[in-house]
Amino acid sequence: MRKRKVVFYGRVSTHSDEQLSAFDNQMAWYKQLLALHPEWTVVGEYEDAGVTGTSVRKRKGFQQMLDDGIRYHKYDLIVTRETKRFARNTVDALSYVRLLKQHGIEVYFVSDGIWTISDNDGELRLSIMATIAQEESRKTSENVRAGQRISRQKGILRGTGNILGYRRVGRNQYELDAEQAAIVKNIYKWYLSGDGIRAIKRKLEEHGYRTATGKSRWQFQVIDDILRNPFYTGRQRQMGKISDGYLTQNRVKNSPDQIEYIQGDYEPIISEEAFKEVERIREQRYNKMNSRGKKESKSVWCGKYLCGCGCGTVRRIASGNESVFICHSQHVNGIKAKSGTAGAENACSLRTILEWKLDMIAWYVINDVWGSSKTDASQALKMIEECYSEEIAISQVEINTVQDKIEKLEKRKQGLLDMRADGEITKEEYAAKRSECDVQIHKLNVSIAEAETDRIASADHNQKISSIKQALEKILDLSQPKLNRYIVDGFIWKLVHISDHEFDIYLSMGNESFGDVGAEEKVIQYKVFESSNPRREERVKCTKLKSMRLTYEDAVRYRAMSGKRVLKHKWEDLVVHIYI
Repeated sequence: MRKRKVVFYGRVSTHSDEQLSAFDNQMAWYKQLLALHPEWTVVGEYEDAGVTGTSVRKRKGFQQMLDDGIRYHKYDLIVTRETKRFARNTVDALSYVRLLKQHGIEVYFVSDGIWTISDNDGELRLSIMATIAQEESRKTSENVRAGQRISRQKGILRGTGNILGYRRVGRNQYELDAEQAAIVKNIYKWYLSGDGIRAIKRKLEEHGYRTATGKSRWQFQVIDDILRNPFYTGRQRQMGKISDGYLTQNRVKNSPDQIEYIQGDYEPIISEEAFKEVERIREQRYNKMNSRGKKESKSVWCGKYLCGCGCGTVRRIASGNESVFICHSQHVNGIKAKSGTAGAENACSLRTILEWKLDMIAWYVINDVWGSSKTDASQALKMIEECYSEEIAISQVEINTVQDKIEKLEKRKQGLLDMRADGEITKEEYAAKRSECDVQIHKLNVSIAEAETDRIASADHNQKISSIKQALEKILDLSQPKLNRYIVDGFIWKLVHISDHEFDIYLSMGNESFGDVGAEEKVIQYKVFESSNPRREERVKCTKLKSMRLTYEDAVRYRAMSGKRVLKHKWEDLVVHIYI
């Protein structure tokens, strides 16, 4: 028998005691199976507990198993109990089996008796079993939704019960926590008196109040959620977020008319009138902010440069009048390595970065990738010239046509005069028809004058083309250290700081379909603070173009263009991974 390097994979859908017990049984069952196959050498065990099988994205154990097999070739056989343990999504099951097969890795589904490489009909049988597993998952999802609907009809409250101001004393029972309820009342009182969320955060921390989880530092979103939560009026909001489907299972916002409110049997902290007044003030402030219009940021990197910890960044002025970008988490909580306060485990340890280094990364990347900038500028200029020439040609044709009409009308007037002289028409008829011709000739002469004006105005198109050329050359001048912000904004989608001296840069290059096509999927996480939904996540499909290293010599060359220098003893090379 051929020796095989084997890994076991097990999964259960929830963290319930019954499921976890079944999971332990799965892993024990694999060890019993091992005794029947002396040719197997177990090199690893992978597991996903409490994770659905309809989406690979949420299964870290599964992803690690794929990485170890495909990249590091640690094994050549995956043993899993049945198809639905591997995947409940037909597309995922087939695509990952095929991917593993390309790298010489076989999957053995024990209960189904399927070997994906050894069996000639393995893929056919797998597709059938995966389809059955997917259908089971769909029915389970429908049953869960039906159960939740019945619970709402019965007025059953949901959630963990971790709500500031209340203690959960039973499955659906809440009792007032007087100390925490006072905090909630103060938050509403301060907001109704005119304080904003930032001022409320400062007051809460000055008074030493703690959050529902016992933290002394308050986040803007926590305060905002308290002000928006109808639970404090005696009603629980349900169906605020729903699943977008049983296969993907992403949580998305529900439409306002589909949200349901369940009346609870507990003492409210805030009156319905106070809650509605808070809603009115919030809407009023929001409309007032929007009516001012969006102010353009001073730096193109605001919102474009992201910290790898998934937090937003803020721009500050450092020594020497240089601007720096710092992680918002560091700005609020301090650096993880130095912070000794509560919540330090959530603090970020990435270094701050000078803005000129971000500009330098953009300069080298765009110059490296966009080698045809001069050719593209020439082509654009040629197209503009053709448009101007076409406009002039059309104007001249219009003038010639109008002049022909005027000549015909003049001849008609002469004919009318001859007819009057011969007595063919009366004096009154002659006067009326001549007046009609004069009116038409006047209108045509006015149109000729307007066309001539337009033609004369466009006669200086050479000067206009020259001005456009100068503007294009200025915008597309990639030799200047500070590239035009419209070039950077159009070329670069995001720049993510993933470690102290390492960056991922995503180039959209003006492509509206960026993120829809690519060899791999990247998840970009960040936060927009003081927003009703601060946590943001972008999933983009992209392809890694190349990596580049920016050395001390590169930095010296770049800074020399601005007449500035780089301190060698403080320099660390920067590694930039470019994705398109």
